[in-house]
Amino acid sequence: MNTVEERRRVAAARAKRVAALRAARGVRVQIVGSLARGDFGAYSDVYFLVTSIPMSLRYAIEGKVEDEMRDIPFSVVYLDEALPLPRQVLEAVDADTIDVGTQPA
Repeated sequence: MNTVEERRRVAAARAKRVAALRAARGVRVQIVGSLARGDFGAYSDVYFLVTSIPMSLRYAIEGKVEDEMRDIPFSVVYLDEALPLPRQVLEAVDADTIDVGTQPA
């Protein structure tokens, strides 16, 4: 990835795929942090907030997220483990609201 904007577009596109793929399995994932705020940078990570998940999939999804995100660093946070709610939880957005620009990931 040559530019910060290209890195942001790739991260956003992959994050959207993660959210869509997880939704198909009954997992609700939101994006928090710099990607959600719109200030994703050259060294930013993508933060996924899991707000709903079947117990059988808990923690098992992280490998799938890693497969999709590839070289983009990420963290998975489970809402029920994030109490009291940090500021990022209050800024959470649905992945489909993030603009991926025009370039494919």
